[in-house]
Amino acid sequence: MKNLIVYYSYEGNTEELVKGMKEVIDADVLRLVPKKEKISKGMFRFVWGGMQVYMTKTPELDSYSLDLSQYDNIIIGCPCWFGTYAPPINTFLKENKLSGKKVYLFVCNGGNLRNTWKNYEVALSGNTIVSKLDLVYPLKNGIDEAKITANKWIKECLSQ
Repeated sequence: MKNLIVYYSYEGNTEELVKGMKEVIDADVLRLVPKKEKISKGMFRFVWGGMQVYMTKTPELDSYSLDLSQYDNIIIGCPCWFGTYAPPINTFLKENKLSGKKVYLFVCNGGNLRNTWKNYEVALSGNTIVSKLDLVYPLKNGIDEAKITANKWIKECLSQ
């Protein structure tokens, strides 16, 4: 069975977890990179991110080549923005019609997942969502511990 990790990282939380996962599982990795993104560390990031979610944006991504038929397991990671997954995931899911895959979801968040899992279930209908993991502010609350948790989670998931 072949594994693919698809992820988007805004502040580096998700990227650090993916680096850790690559140390413990065999997987190809696809990093989603929006062509135009406003990077900000201040309050503006919340306004900008909220607008992206509210307007259900599908930002244009840097080009990538992918044959999903090669993969049995799809691991998707991203930050949670305003109670759902980040907009680059919208783009990926619209560009790539996943069907019949085993999907593993992880999100980095500030403590309020609101509709994240429900929205994923709708967007990923026709697939089996095997497991979900949420981690609160991994970089801020201890990235090493978060990596241990994420690595243990994904190893256990894929060994079943």
